[in-house]
Order: sequence, then structure tokens, then C-alpha cells
Amino acid sequence: MSAWVPSKARGFGPDPEHPQLRQRPLSPAEQRARWEVRAAQWRARELAEHVFGSVSAMGMTGIRGAGPLRGLLRLDVPFSDLETHLEREARFLSAVHADPLLTDVPLVFVIGPAVAGV
Repeated sequence: MSAWVPSKARGFGPDPEHPQLRQRPLSPAEQRARWEVRAAQWRARELAEHVFGSVSAMGMTGIRGAGPLRGLLRLDVPFSDLETHLEREARFLSAVHADPLLTDVPLVFVIGPAVAGV
């Protein structure tokens, strides 16, 4: 039976070198584009704090230097009831559309309820 099972798997060619992180440095334009997204993130938080009263947590996912959408921003805000939340969310989105920075750096907003006790 051992004649049918090889002792070591054989590949096609030499063994690959050990995996390494290969990341090229960002150009100044790419760095500037990432900082634009970060500035928009904090501006959106400022608007959310004004509209909702506070922001308990936020998180940015998928930062892009260019394109139609530059990132996904999660904002956790106080929640009392759905009607009030929807009214405040509409006010927040109106403020976003009126803000020059946030219109230049389009983000997707995920506005969720804050976790109690955090």
C-alpha cells in the first residue's frame, strides 16, 4: 500500500521562496487621496454628532484613492425609536449633501444603533 502513496508531495519546479509582504510605497498623490478620505470620515462624524447628539463608535472600511465611492463609513449613534432615527438620518444625509468636502469625497454611510453600555 505504501507504494501507492508518495512520501512527499512533488510540485512542478523548485520550491517557492518564503512568502513576504511586498508592498510598494504610496506616491504623494495616493497618500493625499487617502488623507482626503480620512478628512471626510472625521467631517462626517462631526456632522453625525451634531445631528444625533453623539457617536459611540465609527469604522472606515475599504478606503479607495479614486472612484465613484471612496469608502464605507459605519457610525453607531443613539437610537430611541425608528421614526426619530429616520428623521435624524434624513437630516444627516441632507447635511452630507450640502458639505463641500463630503460631496468631493463620496462615502457610503452605515448608520446603526449604538450598543448600550459602551
